Amino acid sequence: MQPDSFAALVRQHQPALSRFVARYLRDRREADDIVQDTFLRAWQQIGRFRPGTNFLAWLFTIARFLCMARRQDQKRHPPPSTLDPRHEPAAPPLPENLERLKQACESLPAHQREVVQLRFFDALDYRAIAEITGEREVTLRSRMHDALERLRGLLTKSL
Repeated sequence: MQPDSFAALVRQHQPALSRFVARYLRDRREADDIVQDTFLRAWQQIGRFRPGTNFLAWLFTIARFLCMARRQDQKRHPPPSTLDPRHEPAAPPLPENLERLKQACESLPAHQREVVQLRFFDALDYRAIAEITGEREVTLRSRMHDALERLRGLLTKSL
């Protein structure tokens, strides 16, 4: 693949990849680092990409792996508690119903939250999600069903 072609793919997929990683890590600065690392790793391993397959799903797979590795590293080496949380940029306020939905999604177990985010926020089909997660489509559909039932319960309870 030529550098110009790769650069065009980066421009095309960077917004979706950034949203995915930001939701996965919930830290904007770390997400930016992972997105850069994802594109670097994709460029280094471009020979492993199978033409005709979903390039965005391939990027999500790389990013997911890097996110999981980052989380494992953070568990082994937690950051010092002296960091000042006031330096983190605040997210803009959400309308009340969106805030309730966000809180409900945050309360889902990680494996359910991931499927919901990939399906609804990133608009990926179950085949692409299966490529990213390494799970079978039937497993993902079951997780989605369980997640939606849990969200329904949480949202009706809070009314």
